[in-house]
Amino acid sequence: MKIAHYSTFLSRSAGGLFYSVSGLANAQAEAGADVFVVGGADHYLELDRKQWRSVDLRPHQLSTGSYGLSLQALRDLTRCKPDLIHVHGIWSAASLYARVFSSAGIPVVVSPRGMLDRWILARRSPVKRVHGALLERPTLRKAHVHALNLSEYESVKRYLPAAAARTFVVPNGVSEHTDKEPRKRTGVLYIGRLHAKKQVIELARHWRSTPDLQDIELTIAGWGDSDYEGRLVEEIAGVDNVRFVGSLYGEEKRIALSSARFFILPSLSEGLPMAVLEALQAGAIPVITDKCNLPEVLDAGVALRIKTNFEDTAKVVTDAERRSEEDLARLSAAGREFSRRYLWPSIAQQMAAHYDSILAGSRP
Repeated sequence: MKIAHYSTFLSRSAGGLFYSVSGLANAQAEAGADVFVVGGADHYLELDRKQWRSVDLRPHQLSTGSYGLSLQALRDLTRCKPDLIHVHGIWSAASLYARVFSSAGIPVVVSPRGMLDRWILARRSPVKRVHGALLERPTLRKAHVHALNLSEYESVKRYLPAAAARTFVVPNGVSEHTDKEPRKRTGVLYIGRLHAKKQVIELARHWRSTPDLQDIELTIAGWGDSDYEGRLVEEIAGVDNVRFVGSLYGEEKRIALSSARFFILPSLSEGLPMAVLEALQAGAIPVITDKCNLPEVLDAGVALRIKTNFEDTAKVVTDAERRSEEDLARLSAAGREFSRRYLWPSIAQQMAAHYDSILAGSRP
């Protein structure tokens, strides 16, 4: 099977999509599929190219910034003559490419990646209504849709009921985390994009101003809009129990996850956050909202639930901190074991089964 993936960015600039698309493409290639990936090149690509291992990468220069419009991308997707094209993300040129190829009769899978969530639809809604009428709705009437979970399936159904019958659910995956040496775990870690929907500034403000949290260190690692980062740095200036360490990648990221007792994500909107899966696999105990869309992790008791308004955050964290070392070690180990269901070889196998079904029904 020849599979083409498209993502607007092929580097860390894609945020969580960088790890989810590269993880899926790598696992599919290792399972024997003929995989190539088309997407935009920016100044991070050379640093991040190793993340793609031996996958056939077709980068193009981005002439329209984050929108991703490129004639070279269209040419690359056409010349490779794939059996199926898998487009990751919407509200960008990705939707244009999906519409072009689905209209041409080539099987297309669209992964909205959380971008049909109500919180996302409410942002710049007039622009999204126009863009949706021109691209997303016509595309989703023909393409197959990959939802990350049942919550995203319901989002697809609300947005375009006719697409529900062609929507299937496969979660994100995670790479296996290996500890080179055991590390003493302490404190709480946030690692991810610095963005309003993740409430990073609100988290820092809550940590700084809540007396019960003064003796628990919060480490924030991430990247994002320079204005947002500047406001975050200003928020924690002179604060002893909150520190911002910038972006962490590779070995630095692995060490941070291996050293944290807890991982926190107070998000208002997610597709299925890669960072939570990485934390579980690394043994950090997740502290998450329902909006992280991982109900199975909460139901299994391997993550702690907090509300999005922070009213119970201090109690949840301090109660967890008071648990015995043995109890916390058991919870950490249970999380690592639970996360094995998300390892990339299993996710790639699930995706391949859906591709096979699509191709069987799409060929003349």
